[in-house]
Amino acid sequence: AQATYWVIFVLGLQSSGFLAAKAKPNMANMVADEVEVTVRKMSGNVVGVVKVSPGMITWTLKEAIERLGGPAPSEQELVAGHEILADNEPAYNAVVEDGSGMIFVITPRLPQLNGPCSCSLCKCEPQFGLIDYYGVCKACTKAGGHSSNCPFCRQCFPSLCGLDTHIRFVHEAEYHGNEWNTNRLEAHLRKREAGDALFPAMPEEGTFLDARCGGLLPGSEEAIAAAMAIVK
Repeated sequence: AQATYWVIFVLGLQSSGFLAAKAKPNMANMVADEVEVTVRKMSGNVVGVVKVSPGMITWTLKEAIERLGGPAPSEQELVAGHEILADNEPAYNAVVEDGSGMIFVITPRLPQLNGPCSCSLCKCEPQFGLIDYYGVCKACTKAGGHSSNCPFCRQCFPSLCGLDTHIRFVHEAEYHGNEWNTNRLEAHLRKREAGDALFPAMPEEGTFLDARCGGLLPGSEEAIAAAMAIVK
């Protein structure tokens, strides 16, 4: 009888909420404070610990993870619980509601820039995802208004696909040495083999003339002087 009493007592506590230790917090009643979150790679390795404050958007959180030695923000996707966090949305609520104190960082996405993308051709408002993997601006449907720069040399390309291809063949050690996201190009090659891949667009006339000018800024006094010297 005594054992039965204790079972009923415990069940009563559970139903009243006293033993609901794992229940998700009520966001409406919480005081918004910073929370510390452990960042892990999908392999389980710890990247570090970051503080997530109320109102912090996911992109800012990604920048904090980069400062810990993680991938560039444009190379990251963050997972809290079962939710992939969108770049321009608040990360705080998702982190607190998950309650695990952990975020996983993965790198399958198609990065553009370390921030919102911009197009110098149409001058549209910078935004995330403006330029696709093949260099086309979704606002003006042209290529050449955005540059993907190689971090290992001084070359630049009008598309991320072009940059990936360059690094695969010119910087092989970095490409195969876990210093570069190889998933993008490999996915492109699989699509090409299946016959449904797009190809990098040709940049607009007048853009990406560095090679013609020996690396000098097109139209600059130095480039004009160098061209005149060749003519003479």
